[in-house]
Formats: sequence, C-alpha cells, structure tokens
Amino acid sequence: MKNPYHISVALCTYNGAKYIEEQLQSIVDQDFPPQEIIVVDDQSNDNTIEILNKWGENFPHLFKIFINDKNMGFDKNFEKAISLCSGELISIADQDDIWMKDKLQLLVACFSNPNVILAHGASLTLKNGKLHYFSGQLKRYHLFEGSDSRKLFLLNQLSGHNIIFRKTLLTHALPIPDNMYYDWWLAVQATAHGEICAVKKYLVHHRKHGENAFFSKKQKKNPLSTLARLHLLQQINLCSESKKFLQEFITQLTRRENLNSTSFDWNYFKFLLKNSQILFGHKKRISKTFTFFTDSIKFSR
Repeated sequence: MKNPYHISVALCTYNGAKYIEEQLQSIVDQDFPPQEIIVVDDQSNDNTIEILNKWGENFPHLFKIFINDKNMGFDKNFEKAISLCSGELISIADQDDIWMKDKLQLLVACFSNPNVILAHGASLTLKNGKLHYFSGQLKRYHLFEGSDSRKLFLLNQLSGHNIIFRKTLLTHALPIPDNMYYDWWLAVQATAHGEICAVKKYLVHHRKHGENAFFSKKQKKNPLSTLARLHLLQQINLCSESKKFLQEFITQLTRRENLNSTSFDWNYFKFLLKNSQILFGHKKRISKTFTFFTDSIKFSR
C-alpha cells in the first residue's frame, strides 16, 4: 500500500539516551515511514543530543532537531513539537517506547473516513525489558471512539504516545492551556470537531520505568483539580448536550468544594452514579452495577 499522507512525528526528549535509539529505529522502520521527524529536546544533560545529532546526520532529510533554551516540561514541550510539524498527519512519539512496524499504516487507514480527526491504538507495557501482556489496554479497556466529549470530562482515556491526528486539529487546539495535559486537551478538541477512531490492536510497546518523564517520582505532577480542568474545557466549542453536561458537572463540584468538608458528598455521589455509564464505561467489567457503584463512592470521597 502507498501512504497517501505526509506524516510528521513529534518526538520530545529529555535525558533519554538509555532507550532512544531503539525507539528511533522503530520509527524509521515503519511500513508507512514518516516524511518528517520533529525532535524537541528539553535541556537534556546526558548524551541524548549527541545521539540525536548522529541520527540527524544519517537521515538529514528526515530529522529536524530543536533544543529548548530552558526546560519547559513534557506538556509544553509536546505543544512546541506539534506546532513545528508540517505534515497532514501528526503522530506523537515518546522517547523510550518501541513502535510496531505497522503502527502508522494501521492508524493512517482510519483517515479514509473524512470525519475522523484523531486516531489511536493500544499499547503493551514494556517493563524492565519484558512485555507484560496482562497489563495490555485491550484486556482492561474499551478504547475510546466516536465523538461523545462527556466520556472524557473526568478521566483521560487517550495516551499521547498512541495518537495521530490531522494537522487541522491544531487550528482549534493551540495554544494548550497551562497545566493541562496536552493529550487530554487534544482528545476533547477532537470530539468537538470530528470523530476519534480506535484501532483495536497493540501498536506500541510502552516502556515504564522510574526515569521517564511521566512515571518518574521526581516529576512534578499536574496541579489542576478536576474542577479547574472542567473550567478549562469550557473554552472548547462543545455540542449543546456536552455543554449542558459540563455545566452540571461544574455546578456539582463547585457546590462540593464550597462545603469545605472532607465528609462523603451524597449529592455528588448520586450525580456520578446516575452518569456512571458515561464516566466509567471505558473499563471492562464483570459486574458493571457493582463497580459503577464502587467507583462513584471512590470519587465522592
């Protein structure tokens, strides 16, 4: 098959020397290879830059390497990387994963539907060099698809390392608000302006270790509360049903915070339970009624 699209890969690096060559090799070896790899380094202090420069010399037509003047953090770094991409489709890459050879080919096929603005697949955990099939997304989750923004209000169901999207999405999505997870923001924007397609196959070996940006214990976590994130989502041009649901959600959480109490909130619990199929329906469950009830209790505390 011939690739009908110009594909850019947005790759962010920070002290990634230990694993990055394996990831770079998996990207250039794709069945549908990208036409551009944008790399933005966030002030690495190991030999990541040396490795990147070597790959840039070997593939001068493919790599464009940028180094930040100061450390920006992974969300703002990815915002910069995707803004520099010129391809019709932009695929996100983490520095320490390994892509399966058919990742881009399978994801690109989703865009034969003109309504699809973002596509994603599933990933397997790669921990200490070994695959953990028991932790694979396909066994634990229903991959998000469609355009129901409400399902993304409480929990982000799409990981950046799994997604590819049309560049036209950036018209709506940039700039990304401060302290907002970039992949969460892109996903909700995608539901507001088109559809999300899910490829129900494992496409990435997603490496988890104490040194990578998101899972590191030293990484500063996103400080925004659920309520603060919901207020940010009001900036998005949602459909009337999603807007109504978002406002009700904000009203419930605002009332809850004004209680100034750590006690159990029955009103908020009833709201979550009433909408549990929307908010918690992404997980695969043996007993939906029981687990929807327990999740509603968990988030009401």
